[in-house]
Amino acid sequence: MLFILGSANLAFGVWTLRRAQRFRDRGIRVSGLVTGLERSSDPDSNACYPVFRFTTRDGREVEITSRYGESKPPRPGDHVTVLYDPEKERNARIDTGGQDGSTIGMWVVGIGLFLITLGVLTTFRIV
Repeated sequence: MLFILGSANLAFGVWTLRRAQRFRDRGIRVSGLVTGLERSSDPDSNACYPVFRFTTRDGREVEITSRYGESKPPRPGDHVTVLYDPEKERNARIDTGGQDGSTIGMWVVGIGLFLITLGVLTTFRIV
Protein backbone atom coordinates (compact mmCIF):
# COMPACT_ATOMS: atom_id res chain seq x y z
CA MET A 1 0.00 0.00 0.00
CA LEU A 2 2.83 2.42 0.85
CA PHE A 3 4.40 1.72 -2.54
CA ILE A 4 1.14 2.57 -4.33
CA LEU A 5 0.62 5.79 -2.34
CA GLY A 6 4.26 6.73 -2.88
CA SER A 7 4.02 6.10 -6.60
CA ALA A 8 0.87 8.23 -6.85
CA ASN A 9 2.59 11.06 -4.95
CA LEU A 10 5.69 10.77 -7.08
CA ALA A 11 3.66 10.86 -10.31
CA PHE A 12 1.63 13.87 -9.16
CA GLY A 13 4.76 15.70 -7.98
CA VAL A 14 6.56 15.12 -11.28
CA TRP A 15 3.45 16.24 -13.20
CA THR A 16 3.28 19.41 -11.08
CA LEU A 17 6.98 20.18 -11.66
CA ARG A 18 6.69 19.59 -15.42
CA ARG A 19 3.59 21.79 -15.59
CA ALA A 20 5.43 24.58 -13.74
CA GLN A 21 8.42 24.23 -16.08
CA ARG A 22 6.21 24.38 -19.20
CA PHE A 23 4.58 27.53 -17.86
CA ARG A 24 8.00 29.11 -17.18
CA ASP A 25 9.14 28.18 -20.69
CA ARG A 26 6.17 29.75 -22.50
CA GLY A 27 5.37 32.53 -20.04
CA ILE A 28 6.26 36.13 -20.71
CA ARG A 29 8.12 37.91 -17.91
CA VAL A 30 7.14 41.47 -17.07
CA SER A 31 7.41 43.60 -13.95
CA GLY A 32 4.45 43.88 -11.68
CA LEU A 33 3.36 45.45 -8.45
CA VAL A 34 1.71 43.79 -5.46
CA THR A 35 -1.37 45.90 -4.72
CA GLY A 36 -2.89 43.94 -1.85
CA LEU A 37 -3.30 40.68 0.00
CA GLU A 38 -6.38 38.51 0.43
CA ARG A 39 -6.48 36.32 3.51
CA SER A 40 -7.44 32.68 3.20
CA SER A 41 -11.09 31.96 3.99
CA ASP A 42 -9.91 29.00 6.12
CA PRO A 43 -9.74 30.23 9.74
CA ASP A 44 -6.99 27.68 10.51
CA SER A 45 -4.74 28.95 7.71
CA ASN A 46 -2.35 31.89 7.78
CA ALA A 47 -2.02 31.92 3.99
CA CYS A 48 -2.45 35.13 2.05
CA TYR A 49 -3.03 35.47 -1.68
CA PRO A 50 -1.16 38.35 -3.30
CA VAL A 51 -3.15 40.69 -5.51
CA PHE A 52 -0.87 42.02 -8.23
CA ARG A 53 -1.00 44.26 -11.27
CA PHE A 54 1.06 44.13 -14.43
CA THR A 55 1.01 45.47 -17.96
CA THR A 56 1.09 43.02 -20.85
CA ARG A 57 3.55 43.54 -23.67
CA ASP A 58 0.74 44.91 -25.83
CA GLY A 59 -0.10 47.55 -23.20
CA ARG A 60 -3.13 46.10 -21.38
CA GLU A 61 -3.17 46.49 -17.62
CA VAL A 62 -4.26 43.41 -15.68
CA GLU A 63 -4.86 42.97 -11.95
CA ILE A 64 -5.49 39.54 -10.50
CA THR A 65 -5.41 37.64 -7.23
CA SER A 66 -2.92 34.80 -7.14
CA ARG A 67 -4.34 31.31 -7.01
CA TYR A 68 -1.51 30.29 -4.68
CA GLY A 69 -1.54 31.33 -1.04
CA GLU A 70 1.63 31.75 0.98
CA SER A 71 2.40 32.22 4.64
CA LYS A 72 5.08 34.80 3.75
CA PRO A 73 3.82 36.46 0.56
CA PRO A 74 5.27 39.59 -1.01
CA ARG A 75 3.82 42.71 0.58
CA PRO A 76 1.72 45.47 -1.01
CA GLY A 77 4.04 47.91 -2.74
CA ASP A 78 6.63 45.21 -3.56
CA HIS A 79 7.80 45.09 -7.15
CA VAL A 80 7.74 41.54 -8.48
CA THR A 81 8.44 39.67 -11.68
CA VAL A 82 5.26 38.28 -13.20
CA LEU A 83 4.96 35.39 -15.63
CA TYR A 84 1.84 35.39 -17.76
CA ASP A 85 0.46 33.19 -20.51
CA PRO A 86 0.41 35.27 -23.73
CA GLU A 87 -2.83 33.56 -24.79
CA LYS A 88 -4.57 34.00 -21.42
CA GLU A 89 -3.07 36.91 -19.54
CA ARG A 90 -5.34 36.23 -16.55
CA ASN A 91 -3.30 33.05 -16.13
CA ALA A 92 -0.43 34.87 -14.46
CA ARG A 93 1.82 34.10 -11.54
CA ILE A 94 4.42 35.88 -9.53
CA ASP A 95 7.72 34.33 -10.60
CA THR A 96 8.63 32.43 -7.41
CA GLY A 97 8.66 28.74 -6.51
CA GLY A 98 5.74 29.21 -4.14
CA GLN A 99 3.62 30.83 -6.82
CA ASP A 100 4.31 28.55 -9.78
CA GLY A 101 3.71 25.25 -8.01
CA SER A 102 7.29 23.99 -8.14
CA THR A 103 7.78 24.15 -4.35
CA ILE A 104 4.73 22.00 -3.68
CA GLY A 105 5.82 19.71 -6.52
CA MET A 106 9.19 19.15 -4.87
CA TRP A 107 7.53 18.40 -1.53
CA VAL A 108 5.15 15.88 -3.10
CA VAL A 109 8.03 14.17 -4.96
CA GLY A 110 9.93 13.93 -1.68
CA ILE A 111 6.94 12.44 0.13
CA GLY A 112 6.44 10.00 -2.73
CA LEU A 113 10.06 8.85 -2.63
CA PHE A 114 9.88 8.48 1.15
CA LEU A 115 6.72 6.34 0.94
CA ILE A 116 8.16 4.19 -1.85
CA THR A 117 11.33 3.63 0.18
CA LEU A 118 9.34 2.81 3.30
CA GLY A 119 7.15 0.44 1.29
CA VAL A 120 10.16 -1.41 -0.12
CA LEU A 121 11.84 -1.61 3.28
CA THR A 122 8.71 -3.02 4.98
CA THR A 123 8.06 -5.45 2.13
CA PHE A 124 11.52 -6.95 2.55
CA ARG A 125 11.22 -6.66 6.36
CA ILE A 126 14.27 -4.47 6.61
CA VAL A 127 12.44 -2.08 8.93
